Amino acid sequence: MEKIIRIISHALSLIVVFFVTGYLYFTYKGFTYVDGQIVLIKQDAQAAEQNGIATVLSHNMAINISQKYALGSASAPLTLYEYSSLGCPHCADFHLDVLPKLKQDYVDSGLLRIIFVNYPLDKKSMKAAMLSECMTYENYFGFLNQLFDRQRFWWLDNDDEQLLRYAAEYGLSYDEAQACMNDDTVARDIVSNRQDALRRLGIKGTPAFLFQGRDGNEIIYGAPNYDELKEYLDHRLTSM
Repeated sequence: MEKIIRIISHALSLIVVFFVTGYLYFTYKGFTYVDGQIVLIKQDAQAAEQNGIATVLSHNMAINISQKYALGSASAPLTLYEYSSLGCPHCADFHLDVLPKLKQDYVDSGLLRIIFVNYPLDKKSMKAAMLSECMTYENYFGFLNQLFDRQRFWWLDNDDEQLLRYAAEYGLSYDEAQACMNDDTVARDIVSNRQDALRRLGIKGTPAFLFQGRDGNEIIYGAPNYDELKEYLDHRLTSM
């Protein structure tokens, strides 16, 4: 009898653990349990006003991001802040496949200015981000392209040798690269931008795209394809 009671107690414990774990998982993913059903929690971004694929933000929001690596004219009617983690595959797809089309169709024609913002999601991406912040303007975008193109190699590397080799290809000596990855000022600036984006823009993952113009601020969470971005940009530029 005692053995049966122990078996039943153990089974009940497993059931409790199962439901508690399930509850925590769905809560973490944005779901909750209401009236016997699992329902999606509506986040702030989902409840906000939408402009197509973009979420409308406060009109007078100031974005304090360095523009030393800006791509395009300072007089462009729209500025795009591209929040990316260098180890993020979706960010790589955007940067390698979509960004060149945006540059050709909108940046080169003076309609769009693009500023890359490091939003590292892991330790290795943080090191890569720090190295990028130590590049000259002439080498900056080439270095980013190299990192995204060779992402699977350096991100899975057990040490930093791949990153150091790429940095050397774009003008940083071994000692300069090592010093850059240990520079507390560089690290603080990246972390500060990341925390500000999390708090004020609600960016919790990458990529995310903040479009700022005289008509206000709008953000796209996730990675739209080029046709979706083109439709959004053409509509917004026409209505400005």
